[in-house]
Amino acid sequence: MYSDSPEYRELKQLSARICTVCKEMASDMKTALLNADEKAAQRVIERDIRLDHDSIKSDALCGKIIALYWPRGGEMRYILSAVKTSADFERIGDHAKHVCRRMLKVSAPDLFFRSEALRLLAGKVADSVCESVTAYYLMDQEKAMEIIRNDIEIDLLKNDAVKDIIQTMNGSGYDVNIGVHMINAARRLERMADHAKHIAEAVLFTVSGNLEYEESENEEDSAD
Repeated sequence: MYSDSPEYRELKQLSARICTVCKEMASDMKTALLNADEKAAQRVIERDIRLDHDSIKSDALCGKIIALYWPRGGEMRYILSAVKTSADFERIGDHAKHVCRRMLKVSAPDLFFRSEALRLLAGKVADSVCESVTAYYLMDQEKAMEIIRNDIEIDLLKNDAVKDIIQTMNGSGYDVNIGVHMINAARRLERMADHAKHIAEAVLFTVSGNLEYEESENEEDSAD
């Protein structure tokens, strides 16, 4: 079995490091945005290089394991999920980095998240990312399903945040450039949550071999 191999042990260690770095980036992003903390924002930007490197290394290691051991069943599902989630973790890091860069570009970072809707969105997204990391590391189906269910709430929060920003801009409460950066940040936050959802779906696939929850949701949508 490949699960006894040094390559598998290396992959597990690498996955744990990716999970840790991604969770740290999400937490620091939340701190940066809610507290106008420029040092936390800079930490997010600096960590992204490491996350990119580890994601590439994880993909290469998965390919090596497949070539050497031809895993099957649950073992193959784990490898396929590792390939898929490494891309999701990497994209979460990219979006977190760009959100922090947006904050650092504005002339008054403390204005950046004066929008209460945007602050709420940032907190929910950071929490969703951290929960998805935990769900993946523990292969926790229940936690994964909760993340998937909560994704709709985050989509609605993003819409509220964009409306709030536009209304404030119309009232001349913000410089236009700051408003543009804030809207871009809101959209990137929503995308981070989408990738957290994808990670949660990968957990369901790895453990059960299917996406029963997602299929049932789609069936309900089609019935409407």
